[in-house]
Amino acid sequence: MAEKERILVVDPEESVREMVSKIAIQMGHEILAVRDGKEALELLRKGSITLLIADLQVPGLNGLEGIKSLRAEFPDLPILCMATVSDSPSDIDEVVSGVTSTLIKPLTLSEMRGKLTRLIYEKNLIGGLTKKSIELERMNEELKRVEQLKSDFIMGISHELRTPLTVIKEVFSLVLEERIGTLTEDQKEYLGIANKNILRLGSMIDALQNFSRIESGKELKLKFEPVRLNTIIDEAWMTLSQQLEEKKIAFENHLDPETPMIFGDRNRLMEVFVNLMDHAMKSTPSGGKITIDSKGLTEGRDYLKIILTDMGRSLSPEELANVFDRFSQGQKIQEGIGLVTGLGLAVAKEIIEAHQGVIQAESRPGNGNAFIFTLPVFGVDTIFTLLIHPMLTKAEEEKLNFSMIQTEFWDQRTKRETPLTDGVLEGVVYAIKMMVRSMDVVIPFQSSRVYIFAFVDKKLAKEIGERIQTKSVQGGYVPKGIHVQFRTYSFPKDARSRDDFVKGCRLYLKEE
Repeated sequence: MAEKERILVVDPEESVREMVSKIAIQMGHEILAVRDGKEALELLRKGSITLLIADLQVPGLNGLEGIKSLRAEFPDLPILCMATVSDSPSDIDEVVSGVTSTLIKPLTLSEMRGKLTRLIYEKNLIGGLTKKSIELERMNEELKRVEQLKSDFIMGISHELRTPLTVIKEVFSLVLEERIGTLTEDQKEYLGIANKNILRLGSMIDALQNFSRIESGKELKLKFEPVRLNTIIDEAWMTLSQQLEEKKIAFENHLDPETPMIFGDRNRLMEVFVNLMDHAMKSTPSGGKITIDSKGLTEGRDYLKIILTDMGRSLSPEELANVFDRFSQGQKIQEGIGLVTGLGLAVAKEIIEAHQGVIQAESRPGNGNAFIFTLPVFGVDTIFTLLIHPMLTKAEEEKLNFSMIQTEFWDQRTKRETPLTDGVLEGVVYAIKMMVRSMDVVIPFQSSRVYIFAFVDKKLAKEIGERIQTKSVQGGYVPKGIHVQFRTYSFPKDARSRDDFVKGCRLYLKEE
């Protein structure tokens, strides 16, 4: 049954009030009729009026200005305005005046009935949509809350599982390496099976954490540093070496030993290669081969092209289109080889794109598939693009201080800046990371400098520099005869604008 309306009609003509009242009563609605604007306003302010029918020139309403005032005071009230042909067009402009609809006098019964029917229908339709919209919004908020609870639960469980698993892995490592005692061949075999499943459980926990983060929409946070790609690939191969050996799948790394260093998050890049290699391993039949190679630098020479190929069944166009989707599950690669799952590839894609790289999959009919992706080369431009500019943006948005601390190593005998050996520099960088906060970024550069980027002011930046200067020498991290010098550059203390700070940083951070 339709909801009963409470209609107020205000018109100086009694005949008009009677006609509207008759129609409203016939339609099953309650009607109130008054002759001037003052009475109408009193009734409106008492509440419960659901529709207003008013003559534009009714005494006490003040024409267009009165209608505008009513609309401002009662924004959701439908207003049907009655006017004569002598009224100016602007007075009956629905958009300008704020009325819901208009009727031109003289009126007929059919015109009024039709207009009233239409107005009530639209009012109820809008009201219904508003209620549905509110309900949908409430349901959406509830879904978000449930999703957040689910993500928090999964993240909490995965953290709780990881701690004891780490201890178990360390103990198993000691046992398998026979540091605790000699093992029989049977013991090695059974412990090896158990260890393999421990590693599998670790991978499942990693997947749970990635799932939780992706589902919650949390931004992937990266810890940028220069990374040797061959080292990452070797570690990824070691992680999967046992499974590769069991499946009799060969792995070949054709990257040149002199391949440029990558600027990225070491742990996240490890995830990329483990996930891509794991996918390739599951796709490749026994006796097959997985290969990693480089296709050189991009046109701007700031990104390295990498290609990973397998010898599995060539993916169809439909599979290629969805291969990076979360939880996409392909068909069996071959009988007995299992299923290809999409979470690992989705995570790899997310990490690569967080490094502002790209990845694509290609099918090579008869020769398996290839994953071609790009990673940033370590250099001044990528440091600015991936690190300094984002940190500056955060500093501006959150009104934070931002500083760069440059440390240099000088030979006290020659009074010149001197490079450190790779081993010494690695130790110095490790020591500096222990001296600063975990959120601060430490970047070694050209063997003779280390840069620290931190959300601190000029004073704290100097304190960090002094701490590094003193402890590096006292702790024996630098060779004898080497002196540590530092300089600081802070925003907004030393540079009032973002552009000035970038220009200043480029003077400090330059390739020679």
